[in-house]
Amino acid sequence: MPNWDFEDCEPAIEAEHTRLYRMMNRLEPVITDSHSETTVARAIHVLQVRMADHFHVEEELFVTADWTSRQVMIRDHHELLGMLAALAAIPAEDGTARRTLFTAFLQALARHDNDVDAPLFSRKH
Repeated sequence: MPNWDFEDCEPAIEAEHTRLYRMMNRLEPVITDSHSETTVARAIHVLQVRMADHFHVEEELFVTADWTSRQVMIRDHHELLGMLAALAAIPAEDGTARRTLFTAFLQALARHDNDVDAPLFSRKH
């Protein structure tokens, strides 16, 4: 499971990412290993809502960013939310497909955090 490890970022965004990654660590086994349709659906829904809120906060904080950086951020956010929507559509009994897509989601999120969030929210700017 990736984690947020960028201590040179703004404290508010640092705390936000830390909370988000803690939540994903708790939800991962429920999403990838549970066979209860209700439990899986609820965990994915919680993650979708939390990620949408998180992305909204980031986009509001960077309303003054240069247009190209902001567009990359927004595009990534849409793609990540699309991956979660696809995850929600996988049948609860297909744990292999859920694990595969959730792993791809985490890798895409880590790339986004490394390439987009960390540079944009760095205090070095």
